[in-house]
Amino acid sequence: MNFRLLNAIDSIFLFGIIFGFGLLFYLYTILKDNKWYKALIALRVIILMNLLFLLANPVLVINSNKDKNLEWAIFVDNSASIKNHKTPSINAIKSGISEIKNKFIEQDIPFQFYLFDEKINKINTKLLESIDGSGVTTNIGNLSKEIQKKSHDFAGAIIFSDGIITEGFSPNEEIEKIKIPIHTVGIGENSGLVDVLIQSIDVPTVVLKNEIFNVRAIIQSIGNIEERLSVSIYYEDKLIGSKYVRLSGQGSKKEINFQFKPEKLGQQSYEVRTSSIKDEINIINNRQNFDVLVLKDKYKVALITGSPNKNTSILKKVLKNNPRIEIEHYVRMNETKFKPSINFFWSTSYELIIFDNYPIKPLSENFIRILGKKILAQKSAIMLVVGPNQSNNSLDGITSIFGTNVIDTLDDSGPLFWEFVNSDISYQIDFPPLKQKYNLVGRGLLSDSLAIFDSGSPLWLQNQIGETRSTIFNSVDIHSLYYYKIEESNNLLSKILDQSTGWLLKSDGSNEQYFRLNKNQYQQGEIIYITGTKPFQNVNETQPINFQINNGGSSIFSKEITFNIESNRWEGEFRAPPKGDYNFQIFMSSNIAPIQTGNFQVQESQIELSKVYLNEKLLKSISNKSKGSYFNWNQRGELFNLISIEVKSEIKANYIKFNQNKLFISFILVLLAAEWIARRTKGLS
Repeated sequence: MNFRLLNAIDSIFLFGIIFGFGLLFYLYTILKDNKWYKALIALRVIILMNLLFLLANPVLVINSNKDKNLEWAIFVDNSASIKNHKTPSINAIKSGISEIKNKFIEQDIPFQFYLFDEKINKINTKLLESIDGSGVTTNIGNLSKEIQKKSHDFAGAIIFSDGIITEGFSPNEEIEKIKIPIHTVGIGENSGLVDVLIQSIDVPTVVLKNEIFNVRAIIQSIGNIEERLSVSIYYEDKLIGSKYVRLSGQGSKKEINFQFKPEKLGQQSYEVRTSSIKDEINIINNRQNFDVLVLKDKYKVALITGSPNKNTSILKKVLKNNPRIEIEHYVRMNETKFKPSINFFWSTSYELIIFDNYPIKPLSENFIRILGKKILAQKSAIMLVVGPNQSNNSLDGITSIFGTNVIDTLDDSGPLFWEFVNSDISYQIDFPPLKQKYNLVGRGLLSDSLAIFDSGSPLWLQNQIGETRSTIFNSVDIHSLYYYKIEESNNLLSKILDQSTGWLLKSDGSNEQYFRLNKNQYQQGEIIYITGTKPFQNVNETQPINFQINNGGSSIFSKEITFNIESNRWEGEFRAPPKGDYNFQIFMSSNIAPIQTGNFQVQESQIELSKVYLNEKLLKSISNKSKGSYFNWNQRGELFNLISIEVKSEIKANYIKFNQNKLFISFILVLLAAEWIARRTKGLS
């Protein structure tokens, strides 16, 4: 026990104490015969001295010693690999752990059991039956953190495990910081199961037909493997490439690259296969499928001009700047003659037909019927750029192909302001007013106005009827947008036409898969990687992309995907959920509807099953670095040669602060009350 003052006593404080005692002595001298006054003065001085005493913030420290029995922390591996060892079996492990528990109880040594897999859970000894190998992965790195955090309460630690890490980090560096012994008991045999699997496939989502693209496959081999295997890639069961690779096992990975040109257009399915090895535990993961959207490298476009106007040359110039467009221009010379001959138009297949200020006069029913058949047969898209020489009657009949109704013509209307409606298109500039040619109304559920005039009528209208896509630009001076720069090397009209032709030709892949999972089949607990390119118009890297997994119509997981500047793509990862079939949706922050959907399959966990062997090296390293010992499962009884009751002496200091002590404050209040009562009794104020 000791006493100290938290505030130093200075000269003024000492002077006050000396002055107080001096005053008390003086008053006692002059009041020799008045005992009552002496008592009252003494009470007042005692109160003042106590208050002065509190100003020094006095503290009384009372120390007490206490002995505490430290617990032994027993960590038991409950991951899936534990139940798949040939020896010991899961029942033998339960029985052996129960024997260890009974010996601790017999020797009256405090202990606490923990089960660990990807997490660590404290359990009651009555729940040892919960050792069932239900964990998905093994994270031994977490043990080092847990032991280090609670080492002051532990006499030591005992780890029962096969030493296989399938998640997290190796604990070697963390173990060196721990000051208590860690004994390890190895479960299983040194020989392990073997497996070869396709861990991931990285490939572009969209390629051009004549473009060579790369397929990057990562092959992982697990267990004791020293073999040369073939890795092949197939298209519709046709072998298009094969390579040999030598595998070294023990979780090592090999990268295989294939390069080839796609043979057909559209969505193409490919498969990567690896040959199997003897005693392989899982051959399902030796195959993985992937899809690639193959687009044309060149598109034939027909431009039909009824009468040359200011839009014509600009429109033609923008189209020619697109390296994937081959344009053929037909100009109407009179009612029956075109240059070049219109016969070439009828005999040639086009992916896109553009009407520029055409038709000027109503087309015959026969012409419209033949044109409609050509569009349907060749699956052509159509575009109309209205011109100054057209009227209501000009479009009679042809509007049915566009899925549009013309209400009236506004030949004498002045320029009107307009704006983009689509939230994906946004330029921070003032748009020039344009002349509206028609009042249009689109028909059908897929009709969409991308830009509108202040009058409410569409300036830029797109529609789709069946497989036919169409676009209308409802202004005779659309060419003026060419002179408005929105980027250093681009202008507003080029940006609009590129987006429109990309949608019409289906060459932008706007409805295709730009995000890809690294494969389509996973094991429970395996890392799933998702990557995505940057196809969207006017989307910056900070705009969040959200990934959502659904099962049975309900969302079970959602995560934001971040943009990696170095790799110039979105990247994300997460662990595969329990066994089952799942679908996923990808959302952009500005969209309510998903921009992409897909599905994948999760099989029963093979992560642990592919690593079923005893990793003595790691367990011995943990024990050696912590000054503990390693034991084989059959030697577990020898643990108690090193285990004993550990007692930790704790010195507990109890602090009594007088200025916060209720008893002392109450004592001063009692003195004040006594003085007040005494003074009132004698009639003093």
